[in-house]
Amino acid sequence: MIGDNRLGINEPISRRDFLNGALLAGAGLLLHGKAPTISPADAFNGYGGVGDYRHSNGNTWDVLSAGHGMRDGAFEQRIANAIDTGEMYDLVAVGGGISGLAAAIFFQKYEGGSCLVIDNHPIFGGEAKRNEFLVDGQRLTAHQGSAIFLVPGKGGYTDRFYEMIGMDRSAFAYQTWRGPSPEMPLAHSPYETPGNYGFYFGPQFGQRPGGGGGVWVMDPWGRQLEGAPISDATKAELLRWGTEHVDGPRPQTEGDAISRQLDSITLEEHLMARYTISRETVRTFLSPVEGGGYGLGPDVLSAYCNYAIESQFPEDGDDQLGDQMFPDGNGGFARLMVKTLIPDAIAGPRTVDAVWQNRVDFRALDRAGQSTRLRLNATVVRVEHAGEPSSAPHVVVTYAKGNRLYNVRARSVVVAGGSWTAKHIVHDLPTSHREAYAQFYRSPCLMANIAVRNWRFLYKMGLSGCRWFGGLGDYLSVRKMALVGNEPRTIGPGSPTVLTIKVLFAQPGLSIAEQGSRGRTQLLGTSFAQYERAFREQLADMFAPGGFDPRRDIAGIILNRWGHAYVNPQPGFFFGINGKPAPRDILRNRPHGRIAFANTDLAGASDHRNSIREAERAVKQLLGV
Repeated sequence: MIGDNRLGINEPISRRDFLNGALLAGAGLLLHGKAPTISPADAFNGYGGVGDYRHSNGNTWDVLSAGHGMRDGAFEQRIANAIDTGEMYDLVAVGGGISGLAAAIFFQKYEGGSCLVIDNHPIFGGEAKRNEFLVDGQRLTAHQGSAIFLVPGKGGYTDRFYEMIGMDRSAFAYQTWRGPSPEMPLAHSPYETPGNYGFYFGPQFGQRPGGGGGVWVMDPWGRQLEGAPISDATKAELLRWGTEHVDGPRPQTEGDAISRQLDSITLEEHLMARYTISRETVRTFLSPVEGGGYGLGPDVLSAYCNYAIESQFPEDGDDQLGDQMFPDGNGGFARLMVKTLIPDAIAGPRTVDAVWQNRVDFRALDRAGQSTRLRLNATVVRVEHAGEPSSAPHVVVTYAKGNRLYNVRARSVVVAGGSWTAKHIVHDLPTSHREAYAQFYRSPCLMANIAVRNWRFLYKMGLSGCRWFGGLGDYLSVRKMALVGNEPRTIGPGSPTVLTIKVLFAQPGLSIAEQGSRGRTQLLGTSFAQYERAFREQLADMFAPGGFDPRRDIAGIILNRWGHAYVNPQPGFFFGINGKPAPRDILRNRPHGRIAFANTDLAGASDHRNSIREAERAVKQLLGV
């Protein structure tokens, strides 16, 4: 379909428009024997948007290259010749995501002293980052990864931390409807199911009468899946899952008998028993949405995954207010944390509105003399005690920045990056910890943000959100934005917006390790151009009934590739199996000398509150408080 004018692919355009998602000239990036027409970095990264995060859309080519070099030992022979900066810090936090930033905040709270946070990206936040587009003069914001939060219980753990970082409200007000068209219900986040919802069954489920693509079923639960191109038996199973309230025992506290029983079986087995549903139906229709918060489908995940977060934070959540979300997801929290640590990092007062809206002053992040410094574009390649871990006076941290290696010293270290890096960089890691880390499986995710000039095509179809079976991703929705900073106060079908599509790589039936490995191969071996074409074709087919024209309606596409986005807890991960301790507890129980471990991995559930709580535990262990 090269040159398909319907997709708006073969138009004469500028280089800027090329990178904003119009031409697919970079499709030869990873095709052997065919030189890319632009640099490998540009062809892999694609357009990064505008604003503070324009050079940091997911794991970019440079971040990926440095990380794979660390994994493959490419720096080993050069470490002995690393440049000694002469710096000694009371604490070094490895990783500038939510967990690393939280470690610095708790260190300043409990101890004070000098702290260095080292991060391998061009901007802090880990997966809690934003994309920004400029569409017809309006700035649009979307999240790259970490997205929602719940209303914190008053006086609870989360509420107290939010107060520490200047979070000045527990819930947001959201945009109101504008224009003459009758109002359509809109969600607050991409993960809610709004009232106007549809299911799209792709071409593999049978064609529309007269040929064409797949089949739409509007209001699928209300209409009992009428018209869905699936068997009556499958319909009955899906309706039991989607519409019937099935009671069953639920964990009351983390680690109780029900928790442990659930952790002994797969989520697939649990769903099959609870809803009297077949394995085939689970794998065809519920994977990976069931379990999607853990990156893979139910066939390989612990059944406790469906209950972990609510058991870990029972005090949070308000059914009336529902999910809450900054326009940029949990990037709002990362910005508040940096403002708390380094007041000059973002201009203005430490308020949600100012910190969300004002630009980052990157020069202020790593200035000598301030209690906390944040060093970006620096990939830590080794963390090692200066002597025996039990008696060493300090830890040596080696990082790559540009083409050079540097050493700093630290009296204590929190390794706050993910499990896939920690097991490589801690050079004197004990065997027990290496064996524990070997039981941490990770899977990738592609977060695609597609800016559209308006969403009238959805409104004409009677949709504000949908789910599909077959193709890239699984669902999307138009969302009302929180009224933070300078966000527009109203929204209607004529408003520009960003449609976020999360693409997971579940392949039911394969082992958990093989699913992660194959998914990464697919994610990293596909060029921006190839992904862009696929999204344009898919949306053109799905939304043709609403008059969608990708050439006219798509203003830009940003891809955020996260090669190790989710921890995938297998049965036994949370509480152990066959009398053996849980792998997460081996890493959480005590520090390794002057090194402690944080990150949401260690809780087994990807949630920013776990990132924070694990960071506090690690700091307290190091300080003995």
